[in-house]
Amino acid sequence: MSKPPPSSGNKSSLAQSRLRDGRAYSLLDMRALTLCLLLLAAAQVQVSSGLRCYHCESSGSCTVETCLPGQELCRTTVYNNRWRGGQELEVVLRGCAVTGKDNSSMSYRTSQEIIMLKEIVCDFDLCNQPDPRPSPTFPGARTLECESCASSDQSCERGRTLTLRCPEPTDQCLERISQSSLEVGPLDERYVRGCGSFPDCPGPVGFHNNDTFLFLRCCNHSQCISGPIMKLSDYSLNGLQCHSCEGNSTHGCSPEETAITACQGPMNRCFEATGTHKHWGPGYTVRGCVAPAWCEAPHLTATFFDLVEPQIFCCFTSECNSATRDANPRRSRAGPRPLPTSLTLTLLLLLLTMNLTPAKEA
Repeated sequence: MSKPPPSSGNKSSLAQSRLRDGRAYSLLDMRALTLCLLLLAAAQVQVSSGLRCYHCESSGSCTVETCLPGQELCRTTVYNNRWRGGQELEVVLRGCAVTGKDNSSMSYRTSQEIIMLKEIVCDFDLCNQPDPRPSPTFPGARTLECESCASSDQSCERGRTLTLRCPEPTDQCLERISQSSLEVGPLDERYVRGCGSFPDCPGPVGFHNNDTFLFLRCCNHSQCISGPIMKLSDYSLNGLQCHSCEGNSTHGCSPEETAITACQGPMNRCFEATGTHKHWGPGYTVRGCVAPAWCEAPHLTATFFDLVEPQIFCCFTSECNSATRDANPRRSRAGPRPLPTSLTLTLLLLLLTMNLTPAKEA
């Protein structure tokens, strides 16, 4: 027996039900699509909302770059070289800078030239825009007068210092020593005396391990730094022993390459710093002995070792900076140790911690 055909009223109810279901499904689909679009937009904003800075090389027009993660400052770096005969060269570089930096400068002279390095940082979009006004030149007015020499002409090693009138009223007299047996090639940057301005510049502060000796001091009156250049051998042993290495967990700071160093002079803390090296990537580690002031000054570690946002650990007892103190040992890819560069580029990198990451168009 066949079913009776549905009445027109039943057909209308069925159609309305299907219409309501279709609208419900369409509404759910639209809500899901909207949610996906919002999540995608949020992700895009998170990726592309970095600081924007002007990027200018030594020649050519400026572009705009979007800074990478960890770069939350714009910088302007000025290199000025004045020769004895009156010739002058100025190079201005602009770009992004790593978080935590501050304004810094250093000036020194040799028998034939005066060199000024200066970096200014700021923290909002396009704040490092080119300035049409000329940069200030030597000498400064009513500033300190400091003894000055450099390894480029061996004047520091030979005790043949000159005097330099500091270009900036905020400058102090400064001495910087950087010695390392890991370096291969010219070591022009080993000794520098002159004028400078560093964040909270201490005096004196130092680091050493079995390969490297670093020393920095500043003072606030004319010719307050004089006499022979400081040597690590001038300091006596202080009784502390610390682990010594430079590199990463597979090359340079592996267990086989880590040694013990006997600490000297005011460098009476064991020290470890780990961060991202500008050329050799993450997981780069430095261990040795430091003066207490070094533990409170991350910018010194970033400056001398080219580390981005270093994590610093200091302790008081012998061999307390061993890698075994970590519950989860750091892992990183192997890589060669960095080689030194010329005096000018090395000072730009080490003193001012420049970031020359290629620009990305905004």
